Amino acid sequence: MQIDDNQNPFSLVADFEGDESSVFEVEMEDTLPILPLRNMVLFPGVVLPVAVGRKSSLRLAKTASKNKLNIGVVCQLNPETESPGYADLYHTGTMAKIIRILELPDHSTTVILQGMSRFNLKSIIAEKPYMTGEVEKLEDKLPPKGNKEFEMLVDACRDRTIHYIQVSDQIPKESMFAVKNISNNMFLVNFICANFPFPIANKMNLLEEGALDLRTVQLLKILNREIQYSELRAEIQRKTREDLDSQQREY
Repeated sequence: MQIDDNQNPFSLVADFEGDESSVFEVEMEDTLPILPLRNMVLFPGVVLPVAVGRKSSLRLAKTASKNKLNIGVVCQLNPETESPGYADLYHTGTMAKIIRILELPDHSTTVILQGMSRFNLKSIIAEKPYMTGEVEKLEDKLPPKGNKEFEMLVDACRDRTIHYIQVSDQIPKESMFAVKNISNNMFLVNFICANFPFPIANKMNLLEEGALDLRTVQLLKILNREIQYSELRAEIQRKTREDLDSQQREY
């Protein structure tokens, strides 16, 4: 898998349609074709475009799409590793289905994936014609419907995310529209986890947390931290510009 220049493409879907059971209650096989990603973490319910470059990954994607097979998506520990093995991968991943394969005019290939249930990657049992892994499904725990405390947490995440977009220069301002209009709480939390430019280690900690309310608490802490960093960077840049302007006037 190769991400090219776009290491954090935004989800193509702005909301999640249907009940969460359509994602979590899908049967998972004991073995799955494994697609390693360099700089992305896929979350349940989220749809992401993935630029595929490796020959084995292209073969995997085309075979899975043709035969309507689910695949396992995992992130590499080191994005520079060209031929990752079991020790080179995070072991918590997300089962996905391939929605579409796009052959682009520049001869690159983009695969549209939709995340489903999480899994634990127990071992790699084959490496040709593509990587195949032994997996174990991980259960996801959703808060009861109408849980006011969880709804308040989600609202806080939405507000902090919008503020993060406003103060950050790393996120397109158009993404604010998607965040404002996502109505499904599970999808909103996972959408933010997957799409926003947090360190991969933070994203993996979020994916490894199976209780959605606890994942939301973790996400809120990360958002608050990233907002503080962004505001501090903006303040340093502002003071630097003022100092330079003052020096130029004095000169």
